[in-house]
Formats: sequence, structure tokens, C-alpha cells
Amino acid sequence: MLKNKYITPVGLLIAIIIIIVLFIIPIYTLELKSFSDGELHFMQKVQPGDKFILKYTHSVALTPVWEIFIINKDYQIVLIETDFLDHGAGLPYTTFKNEIFVEEEGRFKIKNMYRIMPNPIYYRIGAVRENIFYFKGEEINLSSLVGDRLLTLEIDRNNLFNYLIGGSL
Repeated sequence: MLKNKYITPVGLLIAIIIIIVLFIIPIYTLELKSFSDGELHFMQKVQPGDKFILKYTHSVALTPVWEIFIINKDYQIVLIETDFLDHGAGLPYTTFKNEIFVEEEGRFKIKNMYRIMPNPIYYRIGAVRENIFYFKGEEINLSSLVGDRLLTLEIDRNNLFNYLIGGSL
């Protein structure tokens, strides 16, 4: 009889703990959505220190440009490096603050950047610009996936429950 008396409170305590974990603990995701209709093209959990790369073909120089980003401790997207093959109109030409301009691996690079980006980032995709998104070993050809379209790239704060069901707060 004493056993049954404690089963209900223990079960209730376990249920409360599960609810707290599901609805209180934040999960941050990196999301790529179509601006016009909000269609979700990519969503993955992120942590501070995660890195992703956006690559595109420059519209004037017609050469590839790589922009390298990290997620900082405040879950902001930060541009940390830009790599490109040539100089020309619309391509980087100088550094600011503590940034350095180097030539490595056959590329020009601006390193030591720490440019906090707005959330969301509005990112124009061109069907012929070879916009590629790299994240945790995954490569997504955005030009093939969405064609000529404006995307938003953002960090979203979810709770564990919404993340598991694919929703948002």
C-alpha cells in the first residue's frame, strides 16, 4: 500500500521534469527560408563555434567568392573571413580595424574579421550564380534548389518540443 502512495507523486514529478525540458530549454537553429512564402529549405541545430560557408560566383568578376561565418556565444551570425580569386569592381579591396589581407592557397583572403550580421540575413540567390551553402559536411546547391529567389538566413530560438516537431516559437 505504501508503494502505491508514492507512485503518483513520483510520476507527476517525472512528468513535470519532462515538460520543463521540452518547453523551457532553448534550442537554436540555423534556418534558410524563402522570403516570399517562408518555405523552409534548411534547418539544423547550432551551437556557439559552429561554422558555415556561403559560396557564390561574383556577378562582375565571374569568379568564386567564399564567405565564412561562425555562430558566436550569443547565437549571432558573424562573418570571420572572405576569400576570393581576383581583384575587381565589387570585390573586397581593403581591411578594417584588426582585419588582415593575405594571399594564401591561390586566393586573396580577408581574415581576422568579426562582423556581426543582422538577423535575418537577406540573401539573393541566382540560378546561374552557383550559390552553395556548406554546413557540417553538408553541401547544398541553393541555385539548383531554389533558382532566382530571395532567401532569409537566420538563427531562430526554439524550445525542444517545437524543434522536435519542426515548428517555431
